[in-house]
This record gives sequence, C-alpha cells and structure tokens, in this order.
Amino acid sequence: MLGDRVMFRSHDHATNQRLVWGIRLLNGSWFYVVELSSPVLTQTPDKVNRFSFVNEQDLVRVIS
Repeated sequence: MLGDRVMFRSHDHATNQRLVWGIRLLNGSWFYVVELSSPVLTQTPDKVNRFSFVNEQDLVRVIS
C-alpha cells in the first residue's frame, strides 16, 4: 500500500486524495503515514507537520 492513493473515510463529502508515505508501529499497533495536505513549493510556518498516522479502517483505496 506504500505509494498508493487513498481517501480518508469520513462523513463529509471531501474527495481529496492523499498518498501513503510509510507504515509505523506505535504502541503495538500498525498505522499508515498519510499526508494531510498536498505538498507546497514554499515552506509555510503554520504547516509544520503535514503527515498523520491513520489505521487501515479509516482509509479507502483509490483505484485508477
């Protein structure tokens, strides 16, 4: 699933696709490292961390 495009499973109707960047073991559970926002060309001080740890049940794989 690394490098796959996914969408967050949520109640809103957002269709923003995100990339899976890695997998981490945290407190005995595996989580995917998923970007929260698209990369930007210039560094902005308000967006220090653009990644989130997400379990598999909260993601939907995008099939192209």
